[in-house]
Parts: sequence; structure tokens; C-alpha cells
Amino acid sequence: MSISNGKVSKLDKKSLRQEKIKLMKAFAVEDQKPSADQYLTEALMHTSEYESAKRIGIVLSMPHEVDTYPIISKMISDNKKVYVPETNYKAKEMSFKHVDDLSNIGPDDKGINHVISDTEISNDLDLLIVPGLAFNDAGYRIGYGGGYFDKFLTHHQQSTISLIYDFQLDDFEIEAHDQPVQALIIATTK
Repeated sequence: MSISNGKVSKLDKKSLRQEKIKLMKAFAVEDQKPSADQYLTEALMHTSEYESAKRIGIVLSMPHEVDTYPIISKMISDNKKVYVPETNYKAKEMSFKHVDDLSNIGPDDKGINHVISDTEISNDLDLLIVPGLAFNDAGYRIGYGGGYFDKFLTHHQQSTISLIYDFQLDDFEIEAHDQPVQALIIATTK
């Protein structure tokens, strides 16, 4: 990886993504992942942002990511209105669709889980749990490269939190379109 002035160059965002996915996939089979995920869940539930939010957006996680399914179940049992991404890949747009039961989840055309029932679509959220692969100390993130979350955050105002593992912290150049999250909850993995 090429580094200049201690920062990862823009050309190396792809390499940084690959490195973080590799680390996340390796951690996904480790014994400490469930306890790290549990720590992140409990820490989120004790934030004032979570406690005051009525409408929360969160992704349906992939196996190498922080497991959001127990978080979603807890949110539903806490009488929160939970929304997950509904992506229009052709238009490169993302909205959020209400999930009232995890049994209403299934794969889309790309094999990515989404809500399969006919429920409300809304971008009016109080709190958004923002995913990503790499984060810096200021809350800027590198995602999977589609730009969906940066675009959403540019146009919608709500509290933002990311749940991450300590090895996802890194230093990289910020681009003009990048949108930071307001808070990071970090699980120690060592």
C-alpha cells in the first residue's frame, strides 16, 4: 500500500477496502466476534441518541459485519420503528423500508437481504446506524464504494452512529463528497 504523509492515497481506497474486508472476514470466524457484537449492541442501546429515537435506520448485515439482526430484534421489542435500506441500483438511490418482523427479510436480485413485505418506505429517520469498512477518528468512513450512504447523508439530517471493530480505524484522505458520522462506538478485539 502506498502511503504519503501518513495518509492512504485516493488510489488506495480499493486496497484499503480489500484489506478491511479480509480482516473482517477473518474476525467473523473468531470466538470473540459474538462478544464484540454484544458489546456494540449494549453500548448503542445506552446512548441518548438511541433512547430518544423513534425511527431508526440500520443495515441488514453480512456475515463479516457487526451482526445487526439481534440489534434489529431488540429495537423492535423496544417499540422502535426500524427501517433498512431499499436500494434502486439503476438510479443509484437508497431509501429506507420499514421492517416489523425479521421473517419478512429475503434476498434481492443481487442476493442482498431486504424487506420483502409491502411496508412503508421513508427517509424520515431520527437515528441512522451507518455501516462502513474503514473509519478515521473524525468519523469519516470508507464504505463499499457505491456512495449510497454519503449521498443519503448529504440530503437527510438525523443523528448518526457507526458500530465498528478497533481494526477498522485507519487514516485516509477525505474526499469532497465524504460525510462523517457523528459518533463511533468501537469494540476492542485484542
